[in-house]
Formats: sequence, structure tokens, C-alpha cells
Amino acid sequence: MVDYIVLKINRTVAKPFVIKHHYSQAMGKASIICGLYKIGESKLVGVITFGQVSGRLVAQSIFEGGTQYNVFEFLRMCVLDECKCPRTYFMSKSIKILKQHFPKIKCLVSYADQTEGHLGIVYQAGSWLYCGKTGVKYHYIKNGIRYNKRIIWDASKKLGKRETEYYKEQGYEKIMEKPKLRYIKPLRKIPLKQKILNYVKS
Repeated sequence: MVDYIVLKINRTVAKPFVIKHHYSQAMGKASIICGLYKIGESKLVGVITFGQVSGRLVAQSIFEGGTQYNVFEFLRMCVLDECKCPRTYFMSKSIKILKQHFPKIKCLVSYADQTEGHLGIVYQAGSWLYCGKTGVKYHYIKNGIRYNKRIIWDASKKLGKRETEYYKEQGYEKIMEKPKLRYIKPLRKIPLKQKILNYVKS
């Protein structure tokens, strides 16, 4: 029996936890956030966030009729190492809460970050569908903190500078990433466009 409960929580509660425990050190945008607690305790031990996909083309590439309004991205999942709750349990309960609050969502998409050594084992255990790799992207590092490339791009444009010029002046290090592994989770029967591939094991 799982001695844990999953609840919908707000950003104020989740943000400090995610910044401290997620490798990205960033909360990001989220449309709904779920928290994991041990029954009878008030200490937050895990967070999962969902939100709109980054663009309509992502949704359209997944299935016929896909839009930003019926496809969500599984954005963050971070759980304390000492937590004994099965990650698949946390994921399934969070998806159930998502469906209650956003019944129009037909499909989820998520990405396993190979740069961080992730292969999406939890998605595989949860019967998500693997549909290939993304293109190569990059992020920035400064003083041990990771920054999304969009943050640096926005900052450079505000100063009327090119991204390359700005990051070098400000002392950021540009880190090229390995392609991410794309997983999808249909929440109802949909006409998929993606080719479903065998899971990556190593």
C-alpha cells in the first residue's frame, strides 16, 4: 500500500522546492501543479507540473487536430531521493488531477534530458509512447546556475544586443545539449501522427 497522497498545490508552495531540487533550478510556467506528501505529514516531498506546449506546431506534430489547448507538456517532476513513493504512482495520480481540472486535454508530451543522463525510464514504466529525439539545443551556465537560452535571448534583446555578444560579455558559458527523448501519453483515442519506436535502454 502506498502511504502517500497527491494534491493540487499552488506556485508559492511549489517554486522553492523545484528551484532547490530540480536540475534546471527553475520553476518555469505551469498551468497546474501537483504535490506529493506522506500521509499524516505536511512536508512536501515531490512536485509535478503541467503546462501548455511551447508552440502550436508541437501539438500539431503529435496528432491530427492537436493544438495548444488540447495538448499539455509534462514540464517538471522532482522527488526527494529518500522518498519511497513509486514515481509511477505520483505520475498517475497527478494526471488524474490534471484531467479533472482540464478535461479538454487529449494528450501529454514530455522530454527526457539525455544531457542529464535521463532516458525516460519513468515514462517507460508508465507506458508512455516513445517517438524519437528532438533537435540539438543548448543552455547557459553562470556561477553554477543553469539558465534557459530564452532568458539570455530576452535579456540581450532588451539591451539591443545579439545573444552571442551578450552572453560572452556577461560571463555565461554556452552548453550544447544532447538531443532529448520525446514521449507522449494519449489521454483518449486520437489519430497519432508520430511513429512509435522501441524504448531507448542505454
